[in-house]
Amino acid sequence: MDTADTKPLAPGPTPPFMEALVDGVKHRGKRVFVLTGDVMGIFPDRERPDYSPLEDRLCQSFGEKFTMVRLDLALGVGFYDSDQRRSLFEAIGWAGGMRPMRDNGDTLGGLIDLGSEIVNRHLRGRAEPKKAPAPPTPEQLLDRTRQRPGAALVLLRELTELARAAQERGEFVRPLCTIVRLAGAFFPPGEFGKLSELDRNRLATLLSWLSDLGYHAGGHVTILVADTRAELNSRIYSLPSSQVVEVGFPDEATRRHFVRFRSAEMEKESESVAPEFENGIDDFVEESAGLGLNAISSLIEESARSGKPVTRDAVNELLNELLKAQLDGVVTIKRPRHGDADLCGYQGPRDAIKRIFRDCEDPDTAISAFVVSGPNGVGKTFNVEAHAADSGRIVIELSQIRSSDFGGTDRLFEMVRRYVEIYGKVAILVDEAHAAFGSIHSGDTHETEKRLMANIIKMMSDKGLLSKVIWCLMTTRPDLLDPDVLSRAPKQIPIFDLEGDERKEFFKAMFHRRGIELEGEELDQVVEATGWYSNRDLDFLIREVKSARRDNPDIRPTDVLETWSASKGIVGKRAAQSIIAASTSSYPALVPDRFKGPDFDTELRHAKALLSI
Repeated sequence: MDTADTKPLAPGPTPPFMEALVDGVKHRGKRVFVLTGDVMGIFPDRERPDYSPLEDRLCQSFGEKFTMVRLDLALGVGFYDSDQRRSLFEAIGWAGGMRPMRDNGDTLGGLIDLGSEIVNRHLRGRAEPKKAPAPPTPEQLLDRTRQRPGAALVLLRELTELARAAQERGEFVRPLCTIVRLAGAFFPPGEFGKLSELDRNRLATLLSWLSDLGYHAGGHVTILVADTRAELNSRIYSLPSSQVVEVGFPDEATRRHFVRFRSAEMEKESESVAPEFENGIDDFVEESAGLGLNAISSLIEESARSGKPVTRDAVNELLNELLKAQLDGVVTIKRPRHGDADLCGYQGPRDAIKRIFRDCEDPDTAISAFVVSGPNGVGKTFNVEAHAADSGRIVIELSQIRSSDFGGTDRLFEMVRRYVEIYGKVAILVDEAHAAFGSIHSGDTHETEKRLMANIIKMMSDKGLLSKVIWCLMTTRPDLLDPDVLSRAPKQIPIFDLEGDERKEFFKAMFHRRGIELEGEELDQVVEATGWYSNRDLDFLIREVKSARRDNPDIRPTDVLETWSASKGIVGKRAAQSIIAASTSSYPALVPDRFKGPDFDTELRHAKALLSI
């Protein structure tokens, strides 16, 4: 194991979200918190070098001054500590099902009535019996809220009111801190009038409770936990007393502490060896950005039990597996291994892209977005990835944003923001951007897509993200991009198929890199026979040659071309795409002379007509 520090471990860093919660309660007077983000993760304990789930960590910080209560869709209302539960019910005068000795009018009487109401009205939907049953014990009352969220909310409101009443009588009663698990299942998004009757009643009960002056006077706190804001009804986080707090991915200091902690644990296990890391702990800590601690733990455990080091590829593969599970492959994290040195030809576009990434290191010269246009298969994405890698940026690739099977566009945007925050400087790559993005001005664009586009445009306009985020928009149809997007992309770089000697040198270099020497007359013949080939077609040809050489090691590319050739099916459309790329270029010097003739406007109209078929 690569041990950079052998000193005993102190407790890990305090999570920023905990600091935000404490500050919100102490100094900002907030009483309703929406926790989103890495809510299923584990976090450094408060006073010892260990890690705990979210709810345990909340109890560590708030348990001294609050009675910690849990609200769960299946389990109903519960308490994290039995002593706290007993103390609360004793203080409010409710113990063993006996009527409280000191009645506070409607409030205490309401709780007694609640016992029979929960049984008869909230739970079973029966008419009230002629003779009310005896008041239930606290245990019975709590048990009857299982899988009955309406009854659970009514009980919680009564408990907070009774706790405040007990405080006014001089009893020592901690205010309640209620943690609502999977809050989106209780209070789903949607306009109030369009919710189901059950969801509408739950939401109305919650809003009435959290808006009550008595709730605030009692010092109670409610924490609603959801993966994203989009899963929760917006009326909740619009309350004046509410605050949305993001539970971010573990930062570098936390990841480093956890790796030491978990590695030491694994070394103690009899069936394990010290975990190893392909390029050392420092590299692993850096590469694991964006992973939760549970995922990092799985990599460490696998290394310790197998004796094999954790590789960079394994980290990236796990990250994208998790992303695919969460967002159906819409977001992919890439760490390209090729750079400008691996490119060949296209010197003009390469210099332009390289300069953009250089300027993005300084907010004074950075731009929010740029467009790279050109025909299918010309190498737009490969070029941009190379320069993003050279600049040290992580590539976040967005795809299938407008998929009919993907309804969580608001959730997608939250996820993108989350990864931007953890990775520092990123390049957000959108391939075929004209198809990926809807237009906020089009009547055919769904409202959720319009909200997504509005958020993306807002993100592109955020001056605080200049140099931190650069949007790289690849497209064959730059003319179809939304005007609000184009206005934020002042640099539009065209890439065209190479011609003449430059194309010949490109072919020679590409064959050479794959172990095939192509020179002289044979090179001329191949270039002449493949005049319509894109770079992608050339790659297919080289693969075909290598395949043929398994049967005949002496076969030549010219021989292969006699039996196989790339299709000409999209030749006309590729030519039309090139014309459109020339028409939108902000770099006149990069546009070949063949696109500068007097008939270009006519050619452009014909090109758009062809591509609209």
